[in-house]
Amino acid sequence: MYRLRGSDAQTIYTETPTSPFVTLKVMIYEPISSDDVPSYKELKNFIKNGIQNWCSNGLSMRVIRVPFDIHHPIWVPDSNFNLDDHIHNVALPAPGNNEKLCEFISYILSMPMDQKRPLWDSWVVEGLEGGRIAWFCKVHHVHADGIMSVDQIIRLHTARRSVSVDDPFPRCHLPPPKKSHLITSALIDLFKSYSIELPGIFRNLRKARLARPKPGSRNFEEGVVSAFSAPYTIFNAPGGHYRNFEYQTFSLRIIKLIAKKYGCTINTLVLTIVSEVILRYLSEMKQVIPDTPLVIVMPVSKKKSDNSKVFLNTEIHNNNLALAFVSMDLRIRSFDERLLAIQKSSEIAMQHVRITDGRRIDNFSDYLPGSLFRILNWYISRRQRLKRSVLANFSVSNVPGPQEQLYACDGRLKMVDLLSCGNLMDINAFGVTVWSYLDKFSFNLLFRKGVLPKQNRISELFDEVYGELYLSTERHDD
Repeated sequence: MYRLRGSDAQTIYTETPTSPFVTLKVMIYEPISSDDVPSYKELKNFIKNGIQNWCSNGLSMRVIRVPFDIHHPIWVPDSNFNLDDHIHNVALPAPGNNEKLCEFISYILSMPMDQKRPLWDSWVVEGLEGGRIAWFCKVHHVHADGIMSVDQIIRLHTARRSVSVDDPFPRCHLPPPKKSHLITSALIDLFKSYSIELPGIFRNLRKARLARPKPGSRNFEEGVVSAFSAPYTIFNAPGGHYRNFEYQTFSLRIIKLIAKKYGCTINTLVLTIVSEVILRYLSEMKQVIPDTPLVIVMPVSKKKSDNSKVFLNTEIHNNNLALAFVSMDLRIRSFDERLLAIQKSSEIAMQHVRITDGRRIDNFSDYLPGSLFRILNWYISRRQRLKRSVLANFSVSNVPGPQEQLYACDGRLKMVDLLSCGNLMDINAFGVTVWSYLDKFSFNLLFRKGVLPKQNRISELFDEVYGELYLSTERHDD
């Protein structure tokens, strides 16, 4: 029995019936030879062999919450765990094009996960255009953040083939712990943390903050974007649990050329492209441009540099993220000027994350009771219902994917595309997840179904904005 780390537990506390905290990875393969296409059984065995390492990090375990959330949930080995129960086989209806692919992804993301079993499922999907095959892996965020997902995908495709893939996980026939045991162990862990560990953590953090540069001038503090300063927009309207997924894939090489032309990072370019799409969409939908800048939340990976002992009785730590809040002022109509403003806001946000390390809530999440996060989630939802300033308008996540060609089934399948989709909080009706693979750079768009008018127009606008930037870059090079 292991206790969840605080950052992993937050993904459990944050989800609701209309916003499961899940992520979906879609790996699309192309047969090397049309005369030697691996069967479903062969691809399933490839997945079972490669995923064994990930299973040791929690994929073979259930998550059980502590009564009243007085402390974080626990990992418990699933006595009925069987990889075969988590790998399914389906076929897309003809013609198996991108439209059908997106429909199936939308369906998968709308399905709730069974909390009484390990929180993941996968599907081998056949019937794609051109004889392609896809592997969908839907995983609760408690199992991985973006960086860890990239690492696991690479590991899976480079793992040595085992002699046998028959059920490598020993069965645990012990019943789940009783409520009394969950409460007792939680109180013991809290007592150990608060009386022994936490004082030392405070001393170390104080030393680190004294050695760290101060935030600096008043201008820096004035530029920091805070949570709950975002104006309420149609992107924060409530809705149900059904999702719609769309994506646009561009050339990473061209994206780099465009970023070089503007003298900015790829991340700044991504945020500015998103801002241009949102500005055009709101204008076309006759929506009022907010009087204050939009606020975008951007997950930032933290280095796992803290090797200090914790009293959480766990060796599993799957999420290591901080949140950066970036200003997106749509009142700036010029793309070039808005890019400079976003670049400045993004730099300040990243610097703020570094400087405030040791003082943010994520630094103490291991020791905070789950009930506190429930109160925070209630507060966030209440502000949405009252249409007050919300936590953020939507999220934009940018994760560099694998840059080497990946193969499956002993090189008989070549991965040709890699899509990724994150979660939507209840306060958001739209989110963007950007992943790259080789020269492909994909904007993955997730919508809460039925909330935004003509949502497919947003996907079209991404293509239009990219095309215009590509042409302007070509003229610039000439």
